Amino acid sequence: MNSIATVPLSNLDIVPPALDPIETLARTVYTSGALHNDFYELWTSTMLYPRQIAIFARNYGEFNRAFPEVLSVMISNTRNVEARTEYAKTLFSEMGYGQVDKVHSVLFDAWLAELGKKLGAPDALIWENIERDVPVLPETIALIEGEKRLYSADNATGSGAQLALEWQAYTMLRQLYDGASLYKRFWDNEDEFHEACEYFYAHIGATEKEHKIESLNGARQFHVDEASRLAIEEGFTQHLDLFANFWNATGRAMQAAQPH
Repeated sequence: MNSIATVPLSNLDIVPPALDPIETLARTVYTSGALHNDFYELWTSTMLYPRQIAIFARNYGEFNRAFPEVLSVMISNTRNVEARTEYAKTLFSEMGYGQVDKVHSVLFDAWLAELGKKLGAPDALIWENIERDVPVLPETIALIEGEKRLYSADNATGSGAQLALEWQAYTMLRQLYDGASLYKRFWDNEDEFHEACEYFYAHIGATEKEHKIESLNGARQFHVDEASRLAIEEGFTQHLDLFANFWNATGRAMQAAQPH
């Protein structure tokens, strides 16, 4: 009986499939300071006073409101139709698909106001009051202005910045929700708690997954040679550094706040 000769696996010249350098870059976000910092350590570990939450809300809310404007800078700065289409889909999502009550900043404000009521401080977590009474941190301004600078740079740099934003955003929103869940016990009806958390669910459902794909497709449009790859990496790294500084400063300010 003839037997089929076999070749030991170790003798085979196995060539792994080629890795997509843009997706490989995107996945490095998970070990970055943008997702491991003073803010998340505080936010996900303990309940905070309304004053501390207001500091988070003021600075994150400022970023939240500025992002559609920042993204529009990138859309207007490229004539690449494919990239524009991907970024326009992200912008349309941010603006609630044309429904004002579903705009992401509106959903965030609604969650914030509901949390304030449950904590017995209804005026403390109303956005208009926070905007008036709580100063914006320099690092928040630096984040927003840095985004505008990166997004108005060459297309490769801008696409790298957007790649960084969207690939850290899912974990960012998941961790924000983890912290928000610490306050669930203040709701008598658990369904009402989940209704109040629509802002988070809008992101950790399909939305941020789609944004990751859109940013990946956008960056691929501008990855044409070694120089463009380096520019994508530079935009990516700079944006993550801006986020790390933003979150660390926010966390430190919250820790230093006196409860009242």
